[in-house]
Amino acid sequence: MSQEMPNLFIRIGALALCALLLAGCAVIRPEAENTTPPDINYILATLKTRYDLVDSMRTLMNVTIETPDQDGELREFLSYQKPDKLRIDVMGVFNEPKVVALAVGKSFRIYFVAENEVIKGELSDEVIKDIFDVDLRISDIRSSIFANPFLNGNVDDLEVESYGDEYLIQRPSAHAGCREEISILARNVTVIKWRIVDADDKLIQEITFSGYKEIGMILRPLRVAIYRPVDGTRIFIESVNPEINVEMSEMTFSLPIPEGSKVYQLSDLKKNRSPEPDADHP
Repeated sequence: MSQEMPNLFIRIGALALCALLLAGCAVIRPEAENTTPPDINYILATLKTRYDLVDSMRTLMNVTIETPDQDGELREFLSYQKPDKLRIDVMGVFNEPKVVALAVGKSFRIYFVAENEVIKGELSDEVIKDIFDVDLRISDIRSSIFANPFLNGNVDDLEVESYGDEYLIQRPSAHAGCREEISILARNVTVIKWRIVDADDKLIQEITFSGYKEIGMILRPLRVAIYRPVDGTRIFIESVNPEINVEMSEMTFSLPIPEGSKVYQLSDLKKNRSPEPDADHP
């Protein structure tokens, strides 16, 4: 496989799959107030209702990416349809196609236009890590699309604190040895920050949501910022003219393999990335 492919996707393609939408600085909280804990069931029900009301979505996104080695800007077009269809087209500054990423049901396909190379295989929660060694989960992406970190069903061990108009919900993370902190504004039940930290309180990943606006009478964040200090990456995404519950053609979620392209199976890539066993320790 071309050596350029992993670098390209780490800097733009993996981020393309994050249909995340900026903003927000770190919040310095006062001491926890001695108030009645908020009704967690009401919070979960409100967020779920917003999710249930969205059958389809499409939007143009302006994306700014900052890494230790390179900064850049991209335009991405997202199309989503329940229950399990997601397509993102990544374009360059002159609207030239760069990457097409498609996830439908259990299948996963990525086409790198300039290289004329395709990766295809079975979709799993760890597929991005399997290919590009970026610890970004598909379930996190889905939850971020809807600004609802609870879509993954991790709601059994929640701890809730109240800080005036802000609720802080903590829970064990699906990321081994980590916990998650989710900040929610009480006045309109909107998620404003979602952090993953390790056992030593070291930040692994932070996503902030802002610019909430009613789109089709459903509150949606128009801006999202992602910060991953582990690899020094910051991603700022702004949604432009989002549409909700629009009709989409079946062709939207079709990605035929172009003639003459090199095709790589995800299972083979995973094998090639596996370390060789030690000859002295079979």
